[in-house]
Amino acid sequence: MSAITRHRWLLRAALGLLVAYSLVHFLKSGVLDAMGSGGGDFRSAFPGPLIFDAAKRWPWLSKEWLVPWFVQSTDIWNYGPVLHFLTVPLMLAPTKQHAMVVVLWIDYALAAAAFALWVRLLLGPRPRPAAWLLLACVWLNYFPFVETLAGREIEVLELCLITASLWALRRGREGLAGAAIGIAAMTKFLPAILVPYLFLKGFRKAGWTALAVLLALAGLGQWLLGFENSLTMRVVIGGFQAEWVPTSYSNQALSGILYKMFTVFNPDLTNPPVQLGAVLWPVGLALRGTVFLAGWWWLWRARRSPLLDMEMAFLLLLVVITAPHAHTYYLVFALPALSVGVAAWLRDPNALGRMTKAALVAAVLLSGFIVPMSIWGRLMGYPNVIAARVLQGWSLPGFGAILAMLVLVDAHRRASSAGRPEPVLPQATDAAEPAAAGAGR
Repeated sequence: MSAITRHRWLLRAALGLLVAYSLVHFLKSGVLDAMGSGGGDFRSAFPGPLIFDAAKRWPWLSKEWLVPWFVQSTDIWNYGPVLHFLTVPLMLAPTKQHAMVVVLWIDYALAAAAFALWVRLLLGPRPRPAAWLLLACVWLNYFPFVETLAGREIEVLELCLITASLWALRRGREGLAGAAIGIAAMTKFLPAILVPYLFLKGFRKAGWTALAVLLALAGLGQWLLGFENSLTMRVVIGGFQAEWVPTSYSNQALSGILYKMFTVFNPDLTNPPVQLGAVLWPVGLALRGTVFLAGWWWLWRARRSPLLDMEMAFLLLLVVITAPHAHTYYLVFALPALSVGVAAWLRDPNALGRMTKAALVAAVLLSGFIVPMSIWGRLMGYPNVIAARVLQGWSLPGFGAILAMLVLVDAHRRASSAGRPEPVLPQATDAAEPAAAGAGR
């Protein structure tokens, strides 16, 4: 056996072991543990006011489990209105456990669809098995992704819709892309950052469609739910008020990272008191604002670039780290960035510099944790929940997200310098056709 053949067999064996580990890890954390979980923050939104109202109107639909869990009111609602429109049929479930199982399987389907689309977008219609298997290993071992599934978080739907919008843009189907982004924006608001991006890139039809869908859903939400009762909107508004300084260990936004540097670490508290809160609040707000504007300035300079995959992945991370509060599972939105980086590396080893490759690996490890939380717990001597709280308290996922953004910036620069891809975005209203033909070759 030649040295080259032996080297190939070693690589295949290593990939086989990694795939096997990933499947076992996901089966344990993403399936078995998730099946036994009652849902995470999803419980703060489900069941919601529409379900409570239906149960009052038609008592035969009422069940014992249809009671508010997080907020002790049948009028207060959380997340975006789309979630409440979509979850009304779940009130037919005989128990809440049955409803949670249905949501979990829907999330599996949405996650599989999002992954398949990203493979197609980044690796082409006939990817090498080794390439898409490596991407699958990143996804299956990624803690925020597993946490999102176990918690039945709505971010899985948002990720799928955003991925579908990029797929549609690449094919010149602006109406479909805009509708997907409009729906995502009213699911939990953060994807609304993509609406101005559509106009910036010259996708006017997509932009106006997204805006129309967004406003229509917002109007329907106001009529049926009332935004004055939205707990999410109160949190967003509170992020701009000095008396609200969120210090949750799970908060991986820039301001959360800053606040946690000035807290006395106590793993038994989910929201430890912050020191110098009155001083840190304006600093955190200025930091968020500066990074947000810098990110848009970078995108403005790249407005003629057709590298839509990198830019949309960048925007998703930008809105997460500059939000007033970003739970660790929000970093499921880092998967596009990490996938773009890994795919670029696989397509061309020179697509990323040596330091950028190191940053990409560090981003995956820091934001994803990679090994089951039970192993982290044994290493630290803590229960699983406390071990996760420790890692989140150190803001490792947040630093990983920042590294992922820097990877995208450097990959974008190198791809633009190398002339990938050739077409540029025209300024006419039919901008999508050339952009779709060239983006992400």
